[in-house]
Amino acid sequence: MKQYLYNYQTIVSFSEPVKNHAVLLRMEPYLGNYMTIDMERVIFSPGFNIKRGMDTFGNRIVYGLDRELHSTLAYVSTGIVSMQPYQIKPDRLPLNIYLMDTTLTRLKACVEFERTKDVEADALFICDKVHQMMAYESNSTTVNTTAEEAFNAKKGVCQDFAHVMIGLCKNAEIPARYACGFLEGTGQTHAWVEVFDGYNWIGLDPTHNKKIDYGYLKIAHGRDASDCPVSRGIYNGLIDKKIQIQVTLKEL
Repeated sequence: MKQYLYNYQTIVSFSEPVKNHAVLLRMEPYLGNYMTIDMERVIFSPGFNIKRGMDTFGNRIVYGLDRELHSTLAYVSTGIVSMQPYQIKPDRLPLNIYLMDTTLTRLKACVEFERTKDVEADALFICDKVHQMMAYESNSTTVNTTAEEAFNAKKGVCQDFAHVMIGLCKNAEIPARYACGFLEGTGQTHAWVEVFDGYNWIGLDPTHNKKIDYGYLKIAHGRDASDCPVSRGIYNGLIDKKIQIQVTLKEL
């Protein structure tokens, strides 16, 4: 078991004051069996009232609302977690939903290889193929880029690597889902893939071509990125905004 300190902070700045600002955030550690929460705290700008909930997939949600005029929103999620090797028990949702196409993961292509009875080995083969054929290129895609588009362009960011791998796994009849959270180090949020090996969900990261053991703090999962965005928000005001995000995950 390893222990990690995490800190996720976001500052949203508006060019002019806005009001009736509502946010829906996935910013707290996922309550899974591979990870326990030793300490956690969420901090919001004064004026924001928050409530907590849970979505269909069992991801924790924080709702925030400020009806008064403001020019900045800042929020922080920080704490300490203890991790075992990445392995998550199946939940109440049927596995077949992770074999169905979605708009973001639908993919015509297949990876040709001789299937084995070892799902993990087959998924690792697909993970390696995605890593080898795609180039990581910042700002080359958007949140709406599909697996088909990223596959044809042969480039993208971690979300695209995950969507392409999920599409290929589904075409090989391997249940796969999108996961996101914090990667050890300092940067921004990261995305990877979970595949069901017949007993548990295991994590694979096609961006870095590896099976996940430690150093990945999960906050959410879904069929694709649209099921579990880290943040969404609405407000009154047609103005420009600037978002600054920083994530730190450090082993203690």
